Amino acid sequence: MKRTTILLYCYCVLLLSAGGQQPAPTLRGTQRDALKITIGFNGPDVQFPYMDTFYRAQTAYYHSIGMEYPKGARYCHAYLSWDIAEQPVGSGPLKKEGSRSWFEDWLKQAQGHCDRALLSFKHIENVTVRDAGKYPDPSEYEAAMAAFFKTDWSYTGWKGAFDFTAWNEPQNGARSGDGLTIEIPAKNAADYYLALRKHCLPSVDCAVAAGDFGSNGQLWQTFVQNCTDDSSSLCTDASYMDQYKHWIITDAPNFGFASTFRPEVFAYHGWDDINNYINAGRHCSDPKRCTTTAVLKALSEGTWSSATIWDSEVAAGQNPQSNPEPVPQACAASYLLQLTAGSSRRITRIYWTQPYVASGKFFSMFDGNGSPKPAFVVMTQHNVAYSQPSGATCP
Repeated sequence: MKRTTILLYCYCVLLLSAGGQQPAPTLRGTQRDALKITIGFNGPDVQFPYMDTFYRAQTAYYHSIGMEYPKGARYCHAYLSWDIAEQPVGSGPLKKEGSRSWFEDWLKQAQGHCDRALLSFKHIENVTVRDAGKYPDPSEYEAAMAAFFKTDWSYTGWKGAFDFTAWNEPQNGARSGDGLTIEIPAKNAADYYLALRKHCLPSVDCAVAAGDFGSNGQLWQTFVQNCTDDSSSLCTDASYMDQYKHWIITDAPNFGFASTFRPEVFAYHGWDDINNYINAGRHCSDPKRCTTTAVLKALSEGTWSSATIWDSEVAAGQNPQSNPEPVPQACAASYLLQLTAGSSRRITRIYWTQPYVASGKFFSMFDGNGSPKPAFVVMTQHNVAYSQPSGATCP
């Protein structure tokens, strides 16, 4: 064999063994759109090493098909007491998620692993000081948000950017939702969004998503729009979505916005769609029984049609009752990507709930020993057509 031929052969072997970049495949339709969705994760700082593993694998996969994952699109997500900035530095229990000391440590740990932190406010029992056990008046809420933006959080070591949702699942009156035992009125929730958006300016790379509604159980009904869009008065059977949109329009001038103002971003939690898929084999064929479809319908007409949409809390399996095994989890992850990418290009982000939990069960992408599950591969490759090892098709 000639020397030049040997060198060429060695170069080819080296390129292949190093995972050399191959020509980009021709991607069409839903798979192409799924690759444009960016992925984030929520949970405590134990998640960061697993996020690193995910982003490394995802970046390598994108390179292998001739694509680049967007720079600065490593996302993390935390839930905080709404009055956190009014509490003293270092206050609150360090191990209690959402306290001031917990958040300071979380930001310190997040640096270098996350580029943008999505922060969702709520009431947190034994952490929230103001209006303990109640939802605040909008003026109190705005004062707390002003205090947050006056705080230079770089003292924690954090150098990244912040995104926000004003209140986690305001129509879910549960500890795991809004943090209370009652639903927050839609008018208050709308005013919280406007108060936060007033201080969060896109011109300085700050984004706040409206909505952030939960869909668990029967909460999907609160997404269904029953009233005429942008009407001056509410219809008699106005849903929570109807009321929320109405009060954003009506109260916008009270917060310095024009009456034509509409949110740039809207967030929702897609749990119900994925739970239905796992537990009942039910797809989003009924638009009135599909959260994703209901959100898009409510935001598809007239003045609301330009908002970007984030699925800000979702995963494949949520509780011990469903507790899907690894292959059904992978099918559900694939279905999530297929549903999201196939529904609208306006849905640009998915935030996966805790890629790792110590038990390795439920929604985690990793087993308890830290090894990746099939859902991990599905999400890193944004695979909308997962094939089971047995050869069987997903439900």
